[in-house]
Amino acid sequence: MSKNNNPLYKALQDHTRKRISLEELNRICQDHEQLAQQISELTEQGILTPVKSSGTNGNLKIPLYMRYTISIEKPQQISRYEIDALHPRLTKNEYLLRNRIQFVKNKAFLLRLSEWLTYDKDSDMMSRRERSFSIFGDEKKLDDHLRLLERMGITGDVLKFYETPEQCFSDYIPVRKNRMTLLICENKDIWFNIRRLMYSSGACSIFDTKIDGVIFGQGNDITGKEKFRSYAQYLGADETRFLYCGDIDRAGFDIFLRLCKEAKDLHIELFVPAYQKMLELSRSIRLPDSSDGRLIIPEMSGILPLFSDDEQKQITQIIEDNKRLPQEILSYPVLADNMR
Repeated sequence: MSKNNNPLYKALQDHTRKRISLEELNRICQDHEQLAQQISELTEQGILTPVKSSGTNGNLKIPLYMRYTISIEKPQQISRYEIDALHPRLTKNEYLLRNRIQFVKNKAFLLRLSEWLTYDKDSDMMSRRERSFSIFGDEKKLDDHLRLLERMGITGDVLKFYETPEQCFSDYIPVRKNRMTLLICENKDIWFNIRRLMYSSGACSIFDTKIDGVIFGQGNDITGKEKFRSYAQYLGADETRFLYCGDIDRAGFDIFLRLCKEAKDLHIELFVPAYQKMLELSRSIRLPDSSDGRLIIPEMSGILPLFSDDEQKQITQIIEDNKRLPQEILSYPVLADNMR
């Protein structure tokens, strides 16, 4: 429904004050079932702006703010010539001509953006917030106008910015290459010790497996939606093989399986030699109970065949008894003896 056909919009044109309460909107709208939709449409078009400090009506299904600011400009106050004077990139799809209120509400932003597009010859790509600061002196200005930019058809390529990963994982990669093998460590201590050995002694293999870097997976954080895939894209390599090493317990294997599912287009393997060393070192140790109370037993059918029969029995016993073999059993001395 366009604003011209929105009954609420027609009533707001005659409203004498700049703000209006939800109670007044209820009185204006004859069809209360349509009220939320009409308010949503006018909010989308910039006619109504929620006064967030007013709070909501308490309806969890259809929350509405208790007060709104009205922004209705008379058509004659919004000149087509002003819009046409912007850089052609900003007017190409005619969104601003169809929604002139957006030009009025964002005039200062659009004029500065038009000026930058017209005169700035900077061809270097940078992050979105870096670009925002270079244009506006405010690193969040582009963030605040992403929806407007999308509607005008303005992409990062136009403004010469790129998106940074949703989450940047702590890593140590001495030399970036087109083809790399990177080790993901579930826990911080082993990540730090491998990083330390790579930095101090130039070690580039662990348990006879060559690696190009090490990543701190931050426990469950690595399984967040798009997080690791976004990080992997940021690496910019043509081919990256990821090796995963975590705790031997229900939670540790569950993290690995969820990561593989979330980032199924990536090449992620269990780093078997590290797990074999953990099992070897634990044979004479009484393992602690797991603190994971979810009682989720991970699907082990794709994991157990990677190990010998004896190792499979050992892992199965740990999982069934809900014990925990922490990655930290691979202490610094152990790592130092097994890194070259």
